[in-house]
Amino acid sequence: MSIEFGLFYDFDIQKGATQSETFRRCFSQIEASERMGVDSIWLAEVHFSPFSVLSSPMIVASSVATRTSRVRIGLAVQVLPLANPLRIAEEAATLDQISKGRLEFGVGRSGLTRYYRGYNIDYSESSDRFLEAMDVITKAWGNEPFSHEGKFYAFNDVSVEPKPYQKPHPPIRVATASAETFSMVG
Repeated sequence: MSIEFGLFYDFDIQKGATQSETFRRCFSQIEASERMGVDSIWLAEVHFSPFSVLSSPMIVASSVATRTSRVRIGLAVQVLPLANPLRIAEEAATLDQISKGRLEFGVGRSGLTRYYRGYNIDYSESSDRFLEAMDVITKAWGNEPFSHEGKFYAFNDVSVEPKPYQKPHPPIRVATASAETFSMVG
């Protein structure tokens, strides 16, 4: 039996530190973690907080990918209902290519309603938006052009490039803290 070790980061701003210092400190810790044998790095998605600079985990994960060579890079989590799923599919596939297949695609809908208020999205739509986004993303990672006509998104004859490095796609990890989400994803 083997044990894997991972670290979770929300890129918290320490008292007296600048935002730039926070990025440098966290990236330095991540580089050192890989040298010490840590298996995975997990990045949060935090919006509208004066205590964190991690509002875009996909961009930060790309930087982690270029600074490391072995550690798995996980999103913990990409809040799908807040973004265009076609764009997320493109960015995640690009990240998977840059990292040479080290992406763990962690997704969720978040229970923090202030995120939704900030993006002017009704939280009551979060479940439906999440499910539709997952459908779009998995279709986008397929080999064929696809069309989608849904409640929130519509795409006609599109093909996302690049395709993910991992086949058929990166591992998808769904976060859930509610019975409703658990029953949706099993």
